[in-house]
Amino acid sequence: MCKVNTKILDKISLLSTFLVKWYKGKFDLYEKKRKKKRTKKYIFILIFLIIIIIAFYYFINYKSFLGKINYDINGNITYYDRYGIHLNFKGNFKLDDSYESPTLVLSNGNFERIIDWKLNKNKNEYSFETSEFINKGINLESLESGDYYLLIKTHKNDEDIYFPLINKTKYEDITYYTLSQNGSNKKVSITWDRFEGHELLAFHIKNTDLPDDVYDITIDPGHDGNDAGMIVCGNGDVPNRNGKCLKSDTYKESDINFDVALALKDELEKMGYKVKLTRDSKEDTVPTYGEMGSGTTANATKSKFNFALHHNSTNIPGGMSTTYGFEIYVAGDSSFDLARLFVKNIGKYGKASVSTKKEFKVEDGIYQRFSSDGTPYYYMIREVGGIATGAYQDGSNTTYDANPYYDSNDTAEGYLFELGYIDNVKELRNILDNPSGYARGIALGLNEYLNSDIK
Repeated sequence: MCKVNTKILDKISLLSTFLVKWYKGKFDLYEKKRKKKRTKKYIFILIFLIIIIIAFYYFINYKSFLGKINYDINGNITYYDRYGIHLNFKGNFKLDDSYESPTLVLSNGNFERIIDWKLNKNKNEYSFETSEFINKGINLESLESGDYYLLIKTHKNDEDIYFPLINKTKYEDITYYTLSQNGSNKKVSITWDRFEGHELLAFHIKNTDLPDDVYDITIDPGHDGNDAGMIVCGNGDVPNRNGKCLKSDTYKESDINFDVALALKDELEKMGYKVKLTRDSKEDTVPTYGEMGSGTTANATKSKFNFALHHNSTNIPGGMSTTYGFEIYVAGDSSFDLARLFVKNIGKYGKASVSTKKEFKVEDGIYQRFSSDGTPYYYMIREVGGIATGAYQDGSNTTYDANPYYDSNDTAEGYLFELGYIDNVKELRNILDNPSGYARGIALGLNEYLNSDIK
């Protein structure tokens, strides 16, 4: 008989035991991973099913809500306009006496918000407007994400009745991007939708990234490299025919405007806003209208606000002007809520006084100047505001390029700042020493407005 080597058998036994344990460990690990993977898969499927159920519920509810609207009656939108951060409507409708308490609402069946309006009634005919001011109305910054419809809600026999508003204007859809906050924005698509052949005014709102060519605020540093504006001497002397001062420094209004514009851009960007300048250097030249002009850049970039920065003068030689102080020019039919905050903060941080000029003054620091046709005198207010401010540079006046936004209902809210009289030597010194103070006053005024209830 052959003898078996017990040592070899022991080694084989140990190796076998090791292999079994190793394989079992691998198998157990594989089973754990498989169970974990299977659990994750089930969780993913469960979450997906919940999302589908919720979406299906809202879809059914949405379809149900649209189906409940009474399309046999409707209101007419005869005017609508986005000016700055606000949307305004005017319109009319008819209701017999069986309908009670009409209100304007933004609704989708799950959420409803009452919209303020001014309603006038003459027998069974109603007319309405969302605001008497061009810079008030529906605040687009305050709307939550979702899909909504602007409807008229009324009551009949203790039942809520909704009916739609249809477009009786020549204007179509508007796309609005909210101001940048914490690096985020919303896209508000205001569209004329259809449901089973019926027209509805819809608001589709979703979170989005701000497109590269869209801005929050545009700043126009008045004048440019070819147009200095007023030229003054630091000591009050009168510049010579070449626009030079012999015994002191020479200052151009266009350069001073640009210094404040840069400081304002910096202040606003620190607050998180995306800002566009109409010119990027003191030497740059800018067309008035046409593409990306001083009066068109704000609307070309879908800005919400346009600030035109200037400095004033009385043309009294020798720096002996006794007029001083800043002036803020505002469009007609405007609320002064924002302008008043500018006045307060420019005075505080610019260490400046409101203007002593009485002509065109409507309140301390707030001015309105109009042409003979009743439109704003300054094109940086009139032409930037489109139909809200009566813009009219359509190209028929060959002195100017055409303003492609003169007939637009989707425009920026414009302010023209005259930040002091640079032919007043004392005020000139304050302006030169403190451009960042004036800039901070404007920026804080805007920020206070946007974060308050008055907007």
